[in-house]
Amino acid sequence: MTVKLSDKAEAYVQELMRDGCHGNAEQVVNLLILKQRADDRHEDAFPPLAPEQLEAELLKGVRSPHRPWVPGEFRKLAERLIAEQAGQ
Repeated sequence: MTVKLSDKAEAYVQELMRDGCHGNAEQVVNLLILKQRADDRHEDAFPPLAPEQLEAELLKGVRSPHRPWVPGEFRKLAERLIAEQAGQ
């Protein structure tokens, strides 16, 4: 298959190759197609919310009883769980 890219798209492919991220144009195009497929699957699984739905979900989070994350909290939790596992 032969594909004709616009000048702008071709320049982008060349830029990605020049940056050393990819060896050739075929790799660049293949990776971009794979990324697009992943994005499409994500959008199918998580369709965008209407503004009023988004507002309702955000308000639910703001009004929830959860407290904000504190730096170092994950480490303390991990240490506690390790200690509990060691005691079993």
